[in-house]
Parts: sequence; structure tokens; C-alpha cells
Amino acid sequence: MNDLGKVRIGKVKSVSGELVRKYPAAFSTDFDVNKKLIYQYTDIRSKHLNNRVAGYVTRLIVSQKTREEALKLEEAELASQQSAEAPVMEGAQEESPPSEAAAETAAEATAAGKAEAESESKEAAEVEADEEAEDEESTEGAVEEKAEEKTEEKSEEPAKKA
Repeated sequence: MNDLGKVRIGKVKSVSGELVRKYPAAFSTDFDVNKKLIYQYTDIRSKHLNNRVAGYVTRLIVSQKTREEALKLEEAELASQQSAEAPVMEGAQEESPPSEAAAETAAEATAAGKAEAESESKEAAEVEADEEAEDEESTEGAVEEKAEEKTEEKSEEPAKKA
């Protein structure tokens, strides 16, 4: 199907838009019904222009209904996603407080977890420090090499000129 739009004169678009705004419930997706309504609501007596306006009104109504359906689908999808997430959240809020034994176990696990996290963070800090030291050494070496290359180039330039 051709995706390009049709060229319509401005009068068709303006009259059609005005009619759809004034009488939104009157028009339908049926061209023949819309054609009769155009005769009733306007003073257009040209068959050709009347058909053009009726066709454009039909197109506007169809696209309007398509947009409304798409919005309803999006709203329904969002509502279903929210309802799917809601029971998970409600279940977390309705939990009863843990017993004393469970609280002690949780406290021990938390303490063990903190100690483990601290040791991991210390190891990570040491690794980062080692990597930074290596980067600095390699950067210093590269700077020294470039400096040597520049001095060699400068000493070669006078020899070329002579």
C-alpha cells in the first residue's frame, strides 16, 4: 500500500475539521452516512466537494478511533503491569516481625556480612592501588621515551640542514 498521503485542498480539511469538532458523535466510519450528514450540516451542494469532505471526515473518525484504541491498550498494559507488581509489594509489607531467634540469626549474618564486605573492600582498595602504581610507572616510562625521541630528532635536524 502506498504510504504517501493524498493532497487535499485546504477547504476540505478546514470544513471537515470544523464539522468533526462541532458534531463529534454524529459522524461514523461509514462514508455513505457521513455524505448525507455533510449535506445536512453544510451548504455544500457540489457533489464532488461533498464527497471529498465526507471522505476526509471518515478518515478523521477512523484515525481518531484507532488512536483511542491504542491509548486503551497502553492503559490496560500499564494497569496489568502495576497489578502484577502490587502483590509482590503487598506481600513484603504484610510480613510478621521475626522472632527473637530469627533476629539473633539475622544479626549474626549481618555482622558476618559486614566483616566480609570490609575485607573485600580492603582487597579491592589494594588492587586499585597496585593498578594505579603500575599506571604511573608505565606513564613515567612513556614520558621518558618520548623525551628521548624528541632530543634525538632535534639532534638529527641540524645534521640534515648541513
